[in-house]
Amino acid sequence: MTTIESMPTQSDDFDVTRIVQEDRVHGSVYTSPEIFQRELDTIFRTGWVYVAHESEVSELGDYVTRVIGKDPIVVSRGKDGEIRVLLNRCTHRANKLCNAEKGNANSYRCPYHGWTFSNDGSLTAVPMRNGYGEAFQKVKSELGLAQAPRVDSYRGFIFASLAAEGVSLTEHLGRSTKAIDRLLALSPTGTIDLRANWMKHHHHANWKMVVENNVDGYHALFTHASVYDAVRPAKVSHIPSKVDVVVRDLGDGHSEIDYSAEYRKLDDEFIWYGRTKREKLPEYVEAMEEAYPEGELHDALVVGPPHTLIWPNLFLAEMNIMFVEPIAVNETIAYTTAALFPGQDRMNQKTLRRAEGAMGPAGFLIADDGEIGMRNQAGLAAEEPEWLVLARGLETDVEDATGTVNSDKSAETPQRGFYRQWAKVVGQES
Repeated sequence: MTTIESMPTQSDDFDVTRIVQEDRVHGSVYTSPEIFQRELDTIFRTGWVYVAHESEVSELGDYVTRVIGKDPIVVSRGKDGEIRVLLNRCTHRANKLCNAEKGNANSYRCPYHGWTFSNDGSLTAVPMRNGYGEAFQKVKSELGLAQAPRVDSYRGFIFASLAAEGVSLTEHLGRSTKAIDRLLALSPTGTIDLRANWMKHHHHANWKMVVENNVDGYHALFTHASVYDAVRPAKVSHIPSKVDVVVRDLGDGHSEIDYSAEYRKLDDEFIWYGRTKREKLPEYVEAMEEAYPEGELHDALVVGPPHTLIWPNLFLAEMNIMFVEPIAVNETIAYTTAALFPGQDRMNQKTLRRAEGAMGPAGFLIADDGEIGMRNQAGLAAEEPEWLVLARGLETDVEDATGTVNSDKSAETPQRGFYRQWAKVVGQES
């Protein structure tokens, strides 16, 4: 079994302050191939990245294939029950082992020369191995699949780091764990299931445009005008001055749009779920009543799920989960699926239909955002003006125990927090 020992280093002449400032970012952060490569080398090859959910590899032998930056990986539950993140590359001549997006296998056999690896990554068989001579037997144990040296999870969400050293996952997640807790508080079992398959959207935009847009409270009235006209009777107002909604920089690149104060003020359950009544979900409500005291249950059903970006690639989109895969400086794949609750078939069917309506190929939300990202990227071909403005709400940001908060939903507080972390990591600042 081999591990990743070293990461590429960056030259010392890169001055991040020339492209990221407190109230603006330079257009090159979205268009420069050199900066994109630097992101892959720093953000994705040295830090924690979301890779899978434990429900996707719940049985021995289960695996899913993903990518960390540009590195293809296999997230596998080995025969010993341990979850590993293996690099999807034969150690002989670099052939990609697994092409399927998911499956169950005790071993992986390379289609090129037949080298076979156990699902724990160890090399188990080499056809015609005598041709390598006696010396090969001494190094055979070193030719197992390379694996991410650090793999950890928080309440089922699996993260991996390709760097042997660095902050712990707990330190990386910081305040964002409360968003995961908030989502799981809606499940009678305290768990979710992400096996409904992933919808994939190819965005013709830089990956940062996709993720920072997810916590942009300014664009909804304009980009999604048709959506809110259709659902207005079942939702709260999206005019920032009329709602008690805050945007928040949680620190470390994590950020959110938080509707909890507005929902508590209205004190209606399931506003976040189309104002569904309890009697429409009897099995779910019964299970929740068994799991929670009445006072806590009412609050959970009022507040609902989070709308939170977890740095760098995970988005808890209320009852949907999204993660992004950078493809090129101007291309991104966004994966989305519905957050299902084990044992709640009736509610899960409704959640799936809602996910299709919002995030599906003809969905109301992600189709709009995909077009906006493409138009942003196209607009950046005009190199003047050089800077993109992120000054909205800067003078009204306040600090409290939850982070940097702005009571104006349209403030660009989340984006400023994102780029503070980006500058720290990409600029390699202490």
